[in-house]
Formats: sequence, structure tokens, C-alpha cells
Amino acid sequence: MSIKTLKKITLYGLASEKEAVLSGLQEMGCVHLIPLAETPAAPEGELSEPRAAKEAYSHLLSCPVKRREIRRMDAMDTDEVVAKVLANKNQLRAASDARDNLIKRIREVRPWGDFSFPELNQLDDIRLWFYVIPHHDMGALEEIEMPWEVVHRDHKNCYVVLLNKTEPDVNLLPVKRSHVGGDSLSSLEHQLEEAEMKVEDIQGERESLTRWLYVLSQIVARKEDTRALEDARRVTLDDDQFFLVSGWLPADEEERASAFVASFAVAATIEDPAPEDNPPTLLENPESVAGGTEAMAFYQLPGYRTWDPSTVVFFSFSLFFAMIMNDAAYCAILGGLVFLFRKKLGASETGIRIRNLAYFMSGLGIVWGICSGSYFGYTPDKDTFFGSLHFIDMNNYGAMMKVSIIIGATHIVIANLVTAWNNRTRLYALAPLGWTLAIAGGVALWLGITGDLEPVWKTTFGPALAIAGAALIFLFTSTRPVSSAKDVLFRIADGLHALYNISSVFGDILSYMRLFALGLAGASLAVTFNTLAFQVLESMPGIGVLFCALILIAGHLLNISLSLMGGVVHGLRLNVIEFFKWSLTEEGYPFKPFKKQED
Repeated sequence: MSIKTLKKITLYGLASEKEAVLSGLQEMGCVHLIPLAETPAAPEGELSEPRAAKEAYSHLLSCPVKRREIRRMDAMDTDEVVAKVLANKNQLRAASDARDNLIKRIREVRPWGDFSFPELNQLDDIRLWFYVIPHHDMGALEEIEMPWEVVHRDHKNCYVVLLNKTEPDVNLLPVKRSHVGGDSLSSLEHQLEEAEMKVEDIQGERESLTRWLYVLSQIVARKEDTRALEDARRVTLDDDQFFLVSGWLPADEEERASAFVASFAVAATIEDPAPEDNPPTLLENPESVAGGTEAMAFYQLPGYRTWDPSTVVFFSFSLFFAMIMNDAAYCAILGGLVFLFRKKLGASETGIRIRNLAYFMSGLGIVWGICSGSYFGYTPDKDTFFGSLHFIDMNNYGAMMKVSIIIGATHIVIANLVTAWNNRTRLYALAPLGWTLAIAGGVALWLGITGDLEPVWKTTFGPALAIAGAALIFLFTSTRPVSSAKDVLFRIADGLHALYNISSVFGDILSYMRLFALGLAGASLAVTFNTLAFQVLESMPGIGVLFCALILIAGHLLNISLSLMGGVVHGLRLNVIEFFKWSLTEEGYPFKPFKKQED
């Protein structure tokens, strides 16, 4: 729930020690290197070197069935392993393409039947010309003199054979001639059978090669380590006798770094970042709520000197997602899918975080769906158990608009309170406090006017809070020092410009009404599909059951997809645009340690 404190480490040493020091830093694996020299592009050969191993590893990793992995790196020549895997990949691609082409050819030839062409001298040099003619164009055949025969019909076309020694004119019929080929249908089917067996054999070889997955992963890691070390050599500052390397180090690794420095003949300094420095951002969150970090980092990473909003994002994004989904059954399906793929998601740290976030989103969505009384668009009766838990009325537009606006105002108030806390040693902290008072006063005034609060909030408390907030905004938004009358005028101008942002905060709060609008749209669409399906069932006894099921399945799958998309996109948007706008002053870049990938 915080941004880790970093230290700046700088190492000075003899050029002869450079290679050993860089290798040691890579082994230590906790330093983000700072480029001290211009880094020329790596030669093309160096960039492409790991690609073959990566390609081979990816080919085996995607194999659906895998064998027990060999762990001994000396069990086989690694270059031979890569060559074998890439050869298998190329063979599989070629065999799959050949099989797919045969499937296409069979689909095209099947309507003509199983036949083979006789020798030309047996037909007096007469050839067969094939045309696929739509039913509505069949009248064109009546105007030609050469013999023809319809050999097959379907719901759309007639399959016609013309007999002639030479190819008919291209404008003779309204369609182009079809190219059937010289192979009969039975011959093509035999070729397809052989192609399928060839693909299976190559897939079997691929499955057998998966025993080398660990070896390939280490090859890839080793090549990546070599390239990273080469990149590190380029970012050091060098002369004939000495070198200089610098980087960012987590403060809790300082003792370990000091021990590392003591093991080499180098001098080192470890110091706090200077005001002009721009350190990377390293977030530290418990795994239970770290999914907010992944959701947030997809759009923006906070700067080093700001704060970590990922925990707030975790809970607010989940709430927004639940309100937009607005259906307990839909969220239960999402939770079931996450549970189904839990092992695959648990294969990486990022996957575990996303899995935890998805579980929480699904659970909160189920709770919200129960409270709003929506299960695939169906609302249970009040006298049932689940119906008794239904107290949120999505059809009460006025109440839901108020809920959405209050949630939006609260979200932006939290952002301003955090900004005030982060600037608590400066007078500027009173400006975000002013926005907090102004928003609270405006909402209280509005609720007083609508009768949801006592009249005193409309006449006294609401306006007082809003005016007090506006005064703080006007007086303390500007950080311009005052040394002359001209500076006073500039501060007044800055304050007036800040007050102009009242229209901006008003628009930002109203943006949260999309929570109600999208939730209502999804619920209405679910009800529409249900109504349509049961109308079909009533109007078409018997066969209507099938169409009813199809409409329900297709309709709710579409609605789930749209709701998921809306929940993710708009849920994140309200965080990274409206919320971050009032709480994050700068964007950061990720901490990337220079470390070994190989085990």
C-alpha cells in the first residue's frame, strides 16, 4: 500500500573490475540502472540471437499436452534442441496448411460428386466446364447452344456442367467458371486422411519435445541475461582506467548492497534522491489487494514522489464493476470462470493478483446483484428468500442518480483529502481541503433542495461549506511567492483560474452517473431477451422451446460480454481519469531491476 523508498547507489572502480561488478549487480538483482552514457543500438545479430530460443520455447509452451520435463542442462546439445523444435514448428505449419487446403478443396468439390475425368480421346476432345449458378440466373442457360447438365442443387445455387471442346467465353454466363481440379472426391478424402495422420505424427513429436521445456526456458533466460549484461555495459560511464555505474536501490536492500560493495575493489556512495532526480516507482502491496496495482498500471503508474492509489482503485473499481454488471448470476458466472482457470492464472505473480481482483469483483457483484434483485434479468417475488434481500430499485431513477452522484462526490473527495495529506507541510494543502468542503457543501445544498436533508442544509450549512471551500481554493491554490504588487495580482489571477475549475469538478461528478446508466441498460437488455424468448415460446408450441433456449443463451451471452466490457472500461476510466485527475500530480515509470533470469 505504498511506494517503496529508493536510494541512489553509485559505484566507482577500475575498468578491469567493470565486468565482475556488473555481473555481481546482475546476480544481486535489486538495482535499477541509470544510463550515464548514450546507449547506441545493439547490433542486429545481438538483438535477434535470443529469438530462435524464444520461438522454440513458445511453440512447446502452447502444446496442450506436455511430458515430464528434463532438468539436466547437459542432457542434450541446446542448439540441437532449438533446431529440432523449430523444425517441428515449420513442419506442423506446413502440414496444417496442407490439411486446411484439402478441407477447403473437398468442400468445393463435394457438390459435384465423386468422379474422375476420362481421357480426352474418349470424349472426342470434348471437355467439361463447371459453373456454380444462382437459381435466379439459371435463365441464362436457355440462350446457349452447347450441351449442359445440372448435377446438383442446394438452397442457393445450381451446379452446372457444360460440354465443349474449348473454354466458353467469359461473358457467356453471369458467373465465372469454377475450377474443380483433376483429383476426384475420394482421392481428396484419402489425401486428407493422410494429411490428418501426418499432423498427428508431428503433434506427437511436439508433445515428446515438451520434455525440453525447462531446458529451453533456461536457454532463453541465459540469452536474455547475456543481452541485459551487454546493455548494462553500454550505460556505464567509462574512460581508459575507470568506470562509473549508477542505479536505484530499494532502501531495505542497503545493507545487502553495502556487503556487495565490500566484496569488490570499488568505491561507492548510497544516498537519498536529490530534488532534481526522477526515481522509478516500485509499489509494495499485499497480494490480497495487489490486483489494484495491475489494473492501475495498465493505464498509469504514479510518480515516485506521489502516493500509491492502488488499494483505493482495488475497492472502487470493484464497486463500479459490480454496479455496471448489476446481476448476481452474471457475476457468479464470472467467478466460476475465474475458478475454472485458477491454476493457469496462478502460474505467475501478475496472474495471482488479477485472480484475486477478479474474485473480489465477482463476489461484490453477486452481493450488489442480490441487493438489486437481478438474476439473468429475473427479479424474484418479495415473499421469497432472495426477494426479501432486494432493496435497491434500479427503476427509481431519481434515487439511483443520487446514489451515483454521492459515490462520485465521495470518490473525488477522497482524492482531494489524500492530496491534502501528501502536502500537509505546505499551505497548498488547504486548496484540496477547499475542494473537499466545496464538494461536500454543494452535495449537501442539492440534497437539502430535494428534501433528502433537513432545510438547514439548504439555507445555512451547505452554502457555508461551499463558500468556505471556494475561499480556500482562491487563497491557497497558487504557490507563487509574493515579493511585489505584481505577484499579488498574479496570485489573484491564479485563484480565479482555480475557481473556474468548479465547472470541471461538476462535470467529473456527473460522469459517475454512467454507473447507474450502464447498470440499468444491462438489466433492461436482460429483461428484453427474457420477454422475447418467452413470447416465442408461447407463440410457437413445441419447436418454440428450442428457439426460446437459443434466444436466452445467445442474448445473455451477448449481454454478459457487453456488461463485462463496460464494467472494465468505465470502471477503470472513472479511476484513472476522474480520480487520478484530483490526486496524482505526475506519472511515473516502473522499477526494472537488473537481474538474472536463469535459475
